[in-house]
Amino acid sequence: MDAQPIRGLKQRDALPDYAVFTAIEGTLLDFDTFDGSAARPLVRTLHAAGVPVIPVTVMTLEEMEQVADDLFMRDPMIIEGGGAIARWRHGAWQVEAVGAASDTLLEAICDIEALTGAHLAVYSALSESESARLSGRRGAMLHASMQRRFSEPFLIERGEIGAVSRAAASLGFSVHRGKRFYYLTRTDCDGRAFHRLREEIRCGTAIGVGGSPIDAGFLSLTDIPIAVPRPDGQPDRQLLADLPNVMIASAPGAAGWAAAVSHVWSALQSAGRSAGVA
Repeated sequence: MDAQPIRGLKQRDALPDYAVFTAIEGTLLDFDTFDGSAARPLVRTLHAAGVPVIPVTVMTLEEMEQVADDLFMRDPMIIEGGGAIARWRHGAWQVEAVGAASDTLLEAICDIEALTGAHLAVYSALSESESARLSGRRGAMLHASMQRRFSEPFLIERGEIGAVSRAAASLGFSVHRGKRFYYLTRTDCDGRAFHRLREEIRCGTAIGVGGSPIDAGFLSLTDIPIAVPRPDGQPDRQLLADLPNVMIASAPGAAGWAAAVSHVWSALQSAGRSAGVA
């Protein structure tokens, strides 16, 4: 892990309250296998300490339900690139829309193509074999990933990303690059979802973990942002350009996630104890 000072460490008049806002694919879960076992013990430790672990992900609720079950997570989730918030209530996940519905997004994609002459391949319209090849998903997880309600992943088959992004902005939408696809969402829905949940859980210090440019928005709102490297061991260059002071985890995937968050959590606890003694 890069030897950088940890921002966000400060003495507090009251007991410290923390939360971890985290991307999922390639961070809390390994990129290729979607395995989160290396992070599971720390997630349980954080939960036992009363620290919410809040997914901020482009994944759908149907995808995240299995992840949440595997990692024993019942904290709120920001799903589909900020398009909605899911909360565990009365034994089920209840969804609150924050961004635009998929029908509106699909109409916007058609308008963007008309404005730019680009051709955008929408993920939910791909064949099963093509979506599996591009997403790395299989079986139930593949089908769950295609149940888009508040975001639209796409690839550019013809055209330039700059023109596509400008056209989207003129229509009130944003385009962000994730690990595998571009994503179209309503502008700043991820920021609205983040602020809503931070206020709801009364989080004093927000730790953020991400790995791709789409994560820069919410990471910039956290007190201690962490970048998990790509599978090749290198952090995403665009993410570093957007957040030059981000802490870089020592390894890709769930192992890097666990090492970095554990390091920060230990430092926060030490700072809290020092403040208590003082």
